[in-house]
Amino acid sequence: MPLAWQEISRFGKKAVNSGLTSSRFGNISLLQGENIFITCTGSMLDELDNSQVVEIDLGGPCNQDRIASSETCVHRAIYQSTTNKAIIHTHSPYAVTLSLLEREEIMPLDSEGIIFLGAIPIVEGHYGTDRLARAVSFVLQTHKACIARGHGVFAASKSLSDAYTAACMAEHSAQVRYLVKAYPGGAKIQ
Repeated sequence: MPLAWQEISRFGKKAVNSGLTSSRFGNISLLQGENIFITCTGSMLDELDNSQVVEIDLGGPCNQDRIASSETCVHRAIYQSTTNKAIIHTHSPYAVTLSLLEREEIMPLDSEGIIFLGAIPIVEGHYGTDRLARAVSFVLQTHKACIARGHGVFAASKSLSDAYTAACMAEHSAQVRYLVKAYPGGAKIQ
């Protein structure tokens, strides 16, 4: 069984290689017991080693973990209010773009997105803030993924594999919706 940092590293490479995010954007975490293993702020997701994943307390205050991701408070809030054990946050380009164009949610047009995700909520809040943490953790109680307006996808599940699938699906559905709406006549789609 891989160590937490190895599993996080594997999915960091996958997230960058699949175009879900650029190397220095986004973060990944795993919950094991009362501890969160999370990427360090500014780390490159496709080049993670054991020094770039830190172990922090699930119950610690948001500003305590200066080396951990700037989104630590969001990850903590998700773990504290859901049964999820893994989180992937990406700055996926189509999802970010649609979060700036749509109002409250992104409704997938593709059959897989409709079945797998349903409506993808768009939440408000500046990165790394309690406001964003509350908004994301609330919607992830009933959804697999959401998008922070202008910022990116938060996907959570019982495993990094499932969270990665949700992040991929959110970006795929956002891309399909964007391309259909950009096509002449597609703008009338609600």
